[in-house]
Amino acid sequence: MRKRYKIWLTIIVILLIFTIGIGVLKLFIGSDNNKKPQNVTSIITSIDEFGYTLDDRDTDYMKTEFKKLEEVISQEEINYEEYAKAIAKLFVIDFYTLNNKINKYDVGSLEYILSDKKDMFKNKAMDTIYGDIIDNTYKDRVQDLPEVTAVEIINYEVTEITLNKNKVESYKLTMKYTYKKDLGYDKEGTIYLVKNNNKLEVALYNPKIDKA
Repeated sequence: MRKRYKIWLTIIVILLIFTIGIGVLKLFIGSDNNKKPQNVTSIITSIDEFGYTLDDRDTDYMKTEFKKLEEVISQEEINYEEYAKAIAKLFVIDFYTLNNKINKYDVGSLEYILSDKKDMFKNKAMDTIYGDIIDNTYKDRVQDLPEVTAVEIINYEVTEITLNKNKVESYKLTMKYTYKKDLGYDKEGTIYLVKNNNKLEVALYNPKIDKA
């Protein structure tokens, strides 16, 4: 009986030591992560009427183009051609600049998309070019990711598209993109913008697929 008691006592002591050890390890890992600088962003400029924002993590090129947008839509009478060009550029810059995104869920350009298209757009992005982004919550990512350095508008026209079974006026723009480093991402695409009251929103975007 005494021998069996000693065996059970030994097992209990071992389990207790194991449990305490796991707890200490989790506490150590947790405290170690807490010491690491977390990757957070903050809004530095916003255009509340239109819902546009600029973050501190945005590139200098993005900040320059955002200022141009502010100038265009601050006019008493908005020039919609210039407005469309400004939004098209910002869309490309924010969407294809991945080196400042925290993870694959941090999809850019959502604020420019039609509200009923946002979820579909985000899901498609996460399944494609955003899918391979390594998490950078603690600013320790080592990965080559693209940064857009120039967007050129090569064609602009006013046309029509079918939206919710209705024909609506649309601003169609075709663009070319330049990156800080060529990593094989899209270099050309066409965007369609439609009016929602006095605001332009992205109804459709088609990247040009290079055929081998």
